[in-house]
Order: sequence, then C-alpha cells, then structure tokens
Amino acid sequence: MDQKLEKWLRWLKVVYGDITQLLIKRDIFWKVQEIIKNNKSVQKPSPFYRYLGDTYVAYITMGVRRHIEIDQKRRQSISFAHLLSEIVETPSLLSREYYKSVRKDKGLADSEFNHFVGDIRDHISPSMVCNDLNLLKNTAEKVKVYADKIIAHRDKNKPKIPPTFDEVDECLNVLDRLYVKYHQIFHGEGMETAMPIYTYDWTEIFREPWLSSETEPYDY
Repeated sequence: MDQKLEKWLRWLKVVYGDITQLLIKRDIFWKVQEIIKNNKSVQKPSPFYRYLGDTYVAYITMGVRRHIEIDQKRRQSISFAHLLSEIVETPSLLSREYYKSVRKDKGLADSEFNHFVGDIRDHISPSMVCNDLNLLKNTAEKVKVYADKIIAHRDKNKPKIPPTFDEVDECLNVLDRLYVKYHQIFHGEGMETAMPIYTYDWTEIFREPWLSSETEPYDY
C-alpha cells in the first residue's frame, strides 16, 4: 500500500476518535439538561449550571477548531481539514480499484463508488473533496473565531456575539456526516454515525443523592 495512503488511514483513525469523543460529550451535556428540565426541585440558580455550559462550549469549540486547522508549518499535524486538503492534492490514491479491494460486497462496489467520482471515473472527485473541505470550514468559522479569540487567547478584538448552542451542534453534525462519508470511501463500509452506543447506564449516578445529610454546607 502507498505510504501516503497508510498515513491517511492512520489520520482517519485519529479523526474518528476525536469526533466520537465530541459526540459523546454533546450527548452527555444535553441529557443532563433534560434531567434538569424534568426535575423542578433542581431548577434553581446555581453557578454549577454555568460551569457545565462554559465547560461544554470550551471543550467542543476547541475540539472543532482542532479539526478545521491546517498547520502549514507542521505538515504532520493531524486534523480532518488537513486530511481532506491532502486528498484534494492526490485524489488518485482513493481509486476505484482501491475501493473494490476494501469493499466486502464486490457486486456493490462500482455503483457505490460512482457517488464519489466526477468526470474522471477511476478515482474520487477532487472537486467533491474540496467542497466538503469548504463546507467544514464555513460551518465552523464562527466557532473557530470564538475558540481563537476567547478560549485559546484573550483577544482585544473578541467577537461580540458568541456562537449559539445550535451553531456548535451544527458543526458537530457536519463533522459527523463527513466522517461517515470518508469512512465508507476508505473502508468500503457504511455507518450511520460516529456516535457509539453506550454499553452501560451512565445516568445511574443521578439516581443517588450526591450529598449525605451529614455533609456540612460549603462556606465560600
């Protein structure tokens, strides 16, 4: 196998791990919001809720920022955008022949691969990959600016309006959809989402009191 293709496969595995963690954190955050919404006894002002929101936004925005960066000075810096930019430069490595070699059901390989090609039919379309790269960058631009000027640095020209939760979520949705697409291109197998299925009930901790009756109140 070509060395660059082997590198791309390693990078894609890293991208998958990062996107999976972002999706898990999003799922946990919104499930906790649902728990609060359904329990009137905990619906009271608390700095803990602000902490949850601030932590979630910081984690997600920095995670999104990481994958739309292309560091020209560090050519081995791994990001989804960097991976896509390299594919644009050498699309012939993701060829029809390669796809047939990884697709278990050979009878479906040609018709499936046709979704990823342009005028040149023997490898994926660089225009398609370029469009995907632009979609990723454009969707995440506001989140990136917020991460750059608020979270990572204290910029005097900070944005006046931070990204909304919906805008942050849309960045994750785009990352997820694009990962699923390129997972199929690289591995010849489909998947619906990079979000895993829990093998245990992580919400179980909320069914127990966190403070005992003997716990002294905190004095700040």
